[in-house]
Amino acid sequence: MSRLPVLAWAVVLFIATLVLHTRHNEFPFYYHPDEPSKVEQVMGKRAWNFHHPMLLLSTTKLAATLTGATTEQAVVEAGRWVSAAFTAFAIVALSLLGMLSRGRLTGVGVGLVLMLHHQLFELSHYMKEDTALLFGLAVSILAAHGYARRPSGWWAVLLGVGGALAISGKYAGAMALLFVVAALYRSERWRRDAITAGMALALVFIAINLPLLRDMGTFSASLARETQLVVEGQGLTQSVPHTRYWNVFLANSTPVIWLLLLAALHGAWRRRKKIPFIEWVTLAFPFAYALALSFSPKDNDRYFLPATALLSVLAVVGAAEFSRWFRNHEPLAERLAIALLIAAQLPSWTEDRGGLVRYWQAFQRDDNAELVEWLGKEIPADALLAKDNKVRLPTAKRHNEDAAPLPHKVLSAEYAADLGSLAELRAKQVAYVLITDSTFQKFESKSLKPKAKDAADFDRRKLFYAELRREEPLVVQWPRSTVIYLHPGIEVYRLAP
Repeated sequence: MSRLPVLAWAVVLFIATLVLHTRHNEFPFYYHPDEPSKVEQVMGKRAWNFHHPMLLLSTTKLAATLTGATTEQAVVEAGRWVSAAFTAFAIVALSLLGMLSRGRLTGVGVGLVLMLHHQLFELSHYMKEDTALLFGLAVSILAAHGYARRPSGWWAVLLGVGGALAISGKYAGAMALLFVVAALYRSERWRRDAITAGMALALVFIAINLPLLRDMGTFSASLARETQLVVEGQGLTQSVPHTRYWNVFLANSTPVIWLLLLAALHGAWRRRKKIPFIEWVTLAFPFAYALALSFSPKDNDRYFLPATALLSVLAVVGAAEFSRWFRNHEPLAERLAIALLIAAQLPSWTEDRGGLVRYWQAFQRDDNAELVEWLGKEIPADALLAKDNKVRLPTAKRHNEDAAPLPHKVLSAEYAADLGSLAELRAKQVAYVLITDSTFQKFESKSLKPKAKDAADFDRRKLFYAELRREEPLVVQWPRSTVIYLHPGIEVYRLAP
């Protein structure tokens, strides 16, 4: 395969993905609950907490320095560009993997399918570590396949670099070592190349995570915290194993992906005696990863990102397997299958999830901003408000140039229920209560349950939201929709005197 066209494709794919995935990422930095803390760490207003390794924050700090970002909003947007760049690099790596495994058409198909995938598009808009993890994993998988096909010192170096990037993205990135081991397995030169890969991994990891290595006490405490959250859950918990990620898979895939995944699995079984070990590992990984996630009570759609990306890659591979069923028209059948797979990324396949078009539109609308405008017009400035934290109003501490603090006095807590009962809120002269669907739905879920020590608080909060929604008049609402940070499902209730 000629290198110049491949290089040209990689550059075009990276630029196109970066441009697409950075559109409409200017929403306020305080909308996402995790971004303000990260911004403060990058700006030096808060010490590093090492809840995650340093790849995202170190790169964002460099980007902020280069671009002259000095405000919270400017820094968070720099971080979102970094996140989108990680996604773009990951997509390029997986596209090259497709070319390496099945040829140029498969590689181009992989690149386009992932570039237009709504979950990758959404997560590129947040200053979060998920895309950094995907980047490291993608490099590791590409290097593993390259090394398995033609072992060399350069591929071994890339194996180590990919592993270091994955681990530096999130602690869970240690799973990239599975691909490193699988690539070296049975290699005649595995001892020498294992040392090469290990040295590359150590050097890159140290370079990225130097602040972490200088503060081992904080790092150890943070790692213990993250491990505890994975094992015990965060806040509410649920029985394990659970089926939550089955719904996540359905929301982040399409019927076309399901069909072509079956074709890929059928093709692998039919050629099972010829498939290299590294391909078996790659084929099994997204399914094993999803199963592992189901054993943690802590869940979130974004954790499924590595499985989403690899299942999409396998679906494109399935297009090649599918075309074999049309012996006289294989090239045409493969092109049509990939074209259909790409087109299926655009519309929504479920009631409220999926589809690049839906996410593109969601990032252009801002229910919180509409709420601020409504409050300014409809509610007297001396009115006292109580709200959930997920209702994102500008405050004296957290606002930007486009959103001045409201004149109203606002009482805020993670749960509005923690500000007092309805009678107590009336006694405080609270006139309106602002809540979100994202908050009160936790208490209506059949799968989530409180830990034993939190049972009393859970019951009290559940009763508060039930009484509020049943007894007090609903003044205005914005339904929950795609991209919950901009559309959390806001409801405003007036407390009768």
